[in-house]
Amino acid sequence: MQHIYVPYHVRDHPMSSVCERFERELRRGAIQLEVICLLENERYGYEIVKKLKESGFRVEEGTLYPLLRRLEGEGILSSRWSTDDTRPRKYYTVTDYGKRVRKKWLELFRSINRSLEDLTEVDQ
Repeated sequence: MQHIYVPYHVRDHPMSSVCERFERELRRGAIQLEVICLLENERYGYEIVKKLKESGFRVEEGTLYPLLRRLEGEGILSSRWSTDDTRPRKYYTVTDYGKRVRKKWLELFRSINRSLEDLTEVDQ
């Protein structure tokens, strides 16, 4: 029988924290894809938060707005200010470049998902 060395700090680490960290990392990537899929139609920040929550994806406004600014800075999103309502709102939409990025990310996500399904068929 082969013995596998597991360091003490790993042995004593509760599984819940490992799962929580993995979920955070997974969500960090998934939220970017969720946002650019959602922004096929122009939306403002709070509307994006509501739509994400409706789809079962929890996101804090403090997480969303920096992400929107970063994606805009990368040319994936564009924005415009509207003063038509009682308060100014910044509307975001995916750019043509963002649509190409979205296509690649979706292909990658589906490929990873297929690989995981193939690997886990043995465990089921």
